[in-house]
Amino acid sequence: MNLLLQDKIKMQTKDSEQAKVKPPDNPPLYWTEISDSVSRRFQFHPDGQLSMKLLDDSRSVIHRTVDSFLSKFFPSGYPYSVSEGYLRYTQFRALQHLTSATLSVLSTQSLLFAAGLRPTPAQATAVSWILKDGMQHVGKLICSNLGARMDSEPKSWRILADVLYDLGTGLEVLSPMCPHLFLEVAGLGNFAKGMAVVAARATRLPIYSSFAKEGNLSDLFAKGEAISTLFNVVGLGAGIFLASTVCSSMQGKLVVGPVLSVLHVYSVVEEMRAAPVNTLNPQRTAMIVADFLKVLKLNPTMWLH
Repeated sequence: MNLLLQDKIKMQTKDSEQAKVKPPDNPPLYWTEISDSVSRRFQFHPDGQLSMKLLDDSRSVIHRTVDSFLSKFFPSGYPYSVSEGYLRYTQFRALQHLTSATLSVLSTQSLLFAAGLRPTPAQATAVSWILKDGMQHVGKLICSNLGARMDSEPKSWRILADVLYDLGTGLEVLSPMCPHLFLEVAGLGNFAKGMAVVAARATRLPIYSSFAKEGNLSDLFAKGEAISTLFNVVGLGAGIFLASTVCSSMQGKLVVGPVLSVLHVYSVVEEMRAAPVNTLNPQRTAMIVADFLKVLKLNPTMWLH
């Protein structure tokens, strides 16, 4: 009896000691990766988040700068986390925003010249400027009604958006040539730009979605906007330089403006060629249905199988 009691006590003591040293249910999972003279430690947290800590980096300054640029302006895991063609798309997207921002500076300068040349009181000039901006909202409202048509043709609408934007910018650049029609010309230009803004924003999601391979759409979107912001700032700087030198006269604007516009539209066309959008537009759907009906007509029994 005493022996059985002692054995039972020993077993309970052993179980309690094992319980004390029992490992936690969810031990931290981490590992260290060493590549290209860089040592990183990755760790999975209990909430499912993955963190990375840089342990050692013996690369050159240029190599580290390039890597820092890629981490800030390209999705995590690039180039393996995106579809083929993303780099080309990004290159021309940067050129597109650079030329667009440069054109906007030139058009704003022309609008100010046109507004200042009007022989009207300051109050009337301010009202004209407000009405000019109001036309952009009208353009946005009209284009928003066409949103359903943009799903099947995102590339075509994206190109059309930038053509409309350049058309509106061109009208603004030409506004000093007819200061007595400032409100009409600038208002029509802003109307076209308003439609362009809606079309560009509406087609942005399907284009970004075509590049997402690992459920990283948000990361793609954020890094794409970072690229746009960076080159918009560069473009504004280029525009200020041109406005104060070559384009200080209307003759200079008439030469530089079309060149920037052609570069702008060309960049968008190349962007769309690089984007692997896999949607059926009405024309492709009609071709597929026509081919199917042709095959069905030649082989009527195929439907039965």
